[in-house]
Amino acid sequence: MKLFILLLLVAAGVAAVVAYQRKRKAEEAARQKEAATPRDPFAQGHGNEDLLYGLKVSDVIGYHAKDWVVRGTLRFNDGGYTWSEHLISDARDQHWLSVEDDEGISVSIWQRVPPNEVDGEPGARTVTHGQVAYQLHEEGQAAFTAEGTTGTAPSGTARYIDYHGPGEERLSFERFGEQWEVSVGHSVLPRVLDVFPRTG
Repeated sequence: MKLFILLLLVAAGVAAVVAYQRKRKAEEAARQKEAATPRDPFAQGHGNEDLLYGLKVSDVIGYHAKDWVVRGTLRFNDGGYTWSEHLISDARDQHWLSVEDDEGISVSIWQRVPPNEVDGEPGARTVTHGQVAYQLHEEGQAAFTAEGTTGTAPSGTARYIDYHGPGEERLSFERFGEQWEVSVGHSVLPRVLDVFPRTG
């Protein structure tokens, strides 16, 4: 009887060793396959791209040691080119967070500013705000739908004119009705944002 138990223990030990070795080989093969896969050395994401593309009202963004709640979302479509703008707030301040797929994910943080603080008309080749000069980048018109708190109609058409400044500085004109709205902002790396999707 003791010999039988001993043989069972030995067999179990051998099986465990074999299973462990197979697991190690499988993990090593997976690591080698991943290492052999060509990757963009300048890719900015770190696995949260799908969460950023899928942001919705009540999701939470972790940024600069603060939690920002998505209060409203605008989804734009300009002839098949789509992007989103999200109104985020920490109860004291609020900003807009834009997310678009521009040969890879592109994320920017925006702050609305009074139009009279901008030197230059919408559509001019160069405009200035806060002693920073911005050059015309692109303009167009897009259909939009709104969710949550945005200050816009539930849907409609918006006109936009985007400018690039030095480095990652940005300025944008948007018109949802008769008046232009102006925002200044800057691009951020997606990996600096933590996304906590709403549950339920």
